[in-house]
Amino acid sequence: MQTNTVLSIAERLERLNNYNITADQVVLAPRSFSGVTAFDVEQPDQAAIVGEAIIAFVSGMSEQNQADVRNTYLFATLVANQEHPLESQGKEWYKTFLTVMQDCGWAILKGYYDSTQASGKSFTMDQLALTILGSAAAAAALPGPTSALLLKVATDAMASLQNSEKPLQVFDKNVKNKANGGFAVGSCIETPDKEVILTMGAVRFINRVNQTKVLFVNWDSSSVDLYKGESHMTMVPFIIAKTRDLISGALGDRAVTNVSRWALKLK
Repeated sequence: MQTNTVLSIAERLERLNNYNITADQVVLAPRSFSGVTAFDVEQPDQAAIVGEAIIAFVSGMSEQNQADVRNTYLFATLVANQEHPLESQGKEWYKTFLTVMQDCGWAILKGYYDSTQASGKSFTMDQLALTILGSAAAAAALPGPTSALLLKVATDAMASLQNSEKPLQVFDKNVKNKANGGFAVGSCIETPDKEVILTMGAVRFINRVNQTKVLFVNWDSSSVDLYKGESHMTMVPFIIAKTRDLISGALGDRAVTNVSRWALKLK
């Protein structure tokens, strides 16, 4: 769906300057519980709610790279929300999202959007999103252990979110407040060679009945139209370094901190 266009740094910065976002679209949330203590030997995997997404980070990823993932994702989704707010604009939304992520400094290796169906009459959105993420990871042709790890940390993030009341309330509010009617689950890893890989599964839904919650509840597949987006991308560090200050400035202090983070310990 998305091909990378060769753009100069100046062209990227000009395009980023011209994007329009609303900085107060995401609600602030406190950290749900503290992270690891000084006595922990191994850093745990981390997860964050970033607007309408749940993004999991495999342990060992630098704080700067985690911040760059959160900020570029938030910036790209705010631009896409602003430009394509209608329920009928899902494909256009996804295309804009990928374009802005590319402008921010990501190489888009895969981008796919299409209608989809749940398997069975009843389904849960969280399991559907994880299935889409698993498909994206498999299609990315990553080494088997890497694909499995990306899916595992995302699955752990979902399980942790289900048991974390405040972050779940924030996530529901973020999704329900959007005209787009969609959310994403992402998984990110920094390889030993310092390559940052982000794989995402997105769900867009047009609901024909009043459903008060999104995740961890049963949906009737006959009452909702479903669409899926799969993406796989890698960070281009020297471009991220050039666009970082512009993106942070555009988001503003409030938006940059609009992330609910919590620690995940692998079972």
